[in-house]
Amino acid sequence: MSEVKVLENFGREAALRKKWLKMWETVGVRILKLPKWMQDIVLEDVNAAIRNRIATMEMIQNTNRKNRA
Repeated sequence: MSEVKVLENFGREAALRKKWLKMWETVGVRILKLPKWMQDIVLEDVNAAIRNRIATMEMIQNTNRKNRA
């Protein structure tokens, strides 16, 4: 991997991390306004949704890799 490619990936990851943190800051403010028991429910739901979405995307990615080989 070239040095330029490493820097491009680093820049992309930094931008993604910034976007991710901004999103969680916005969502977090709203979640913290809820009662504790509702916060727990929302966080469980978010965690389940993210895990499921990532698992689905990983399956798609793995299928695409197998089809290219």
